[in-house]
Amino acid sequence: MATNHQPRAVLVTGASRGIGKEIALALAAAGHNVALTARSVGGGLPYGGSSTSDDLAGIVLPGSVDEIAEQCRVFGVTAVPIAMDLTDPTSIEAAAHTAVDELGGIDTFVANAIYQGPGINDRFDDLSIDLLRTVIEADAIGPMISLKVLMPSMINSGRGIFINVTSGTATLVPRAPVGKGGWGVAYAMAKGSAHRIAGVLNAEFSDRGVRAYNLNPGHVTTDAMRERAKRTGMEPTGQSAEIPAKAAAWLVAGSQDAVAMAGTEVVARDIVKTFNL
Repeated sequence: MATNHQPRAVLVTGASRGIGKEIALALAAAGHNVALTARSVGGGLPYGGSSTSDDLAGIVLPGSVDEIAEQCRVFGVTAVPIAMDLTDPTSIEAAAHTAVDELGGIDTFVANAIYQGPGINDRFDDLSIDLLRTVIEADAIGPMISLKVLMPSMINSGRGIFINVTSGTATLVPRAPVGKGGWGVAYAMAKGSAHRIAGVLNAEFSDRGVRAYNLNPGHVTTDAMRERAKRTGMEPTGQSAEIPAKAAAWLVAGSQDAVAMAGTEVVARDIVKTFNL
């Protein structure tokens, strides 16, 4: 059986910036080969916004998986950039197959990508059922499409890992409406659905060498948040994306403590603090 000290073949979705980018870099720094997906491969694409009235919609945020792959290669690993549209099931399936082909199999899957666009944080009165369906299919069905392709390879490796990057919106009740500290119902429903995958997969596949986690990154400062803060003259809130990246790399390293947490929700800041990462 393969050991945890051997380089892994990892697929990280949504890796052009933010949490996905930092997770990819952390895993590459640990010596693992990575396949990276995003809509933006050769350059930044217009930001979709977080609601139908988001004034940031259309701006181009920095970052592409081509750039991040190049940064990963500095660590002497193989890094493969792959275009993937989370709203297109065919694109999701093709990206997973490409990752398997390019890296000779995938043993670790980090599902980080989420739909960015109208509907994600719309209020109930403004949310159409079509947009609701788009958000849920992208964020909850999307990872399942990838897993259907990847699971045979993960099982064959004898040391498969699935990490779903979850959110407090999946389990918490907002203290205020969206726009005042809360979040939209579509995003909550989508993340809540995706949150249920890891526990079930861990129960079904742990006896075949696959462990699964929900990784709660905490409140992380994003590029969109920085741009919004710049426009309002306020300081962006949140922690660095390096915190969930350190936690993800720790889970992948596979210590006894990490293995014991399989099937659970792991809070990134708690892991970093407890294990002095």
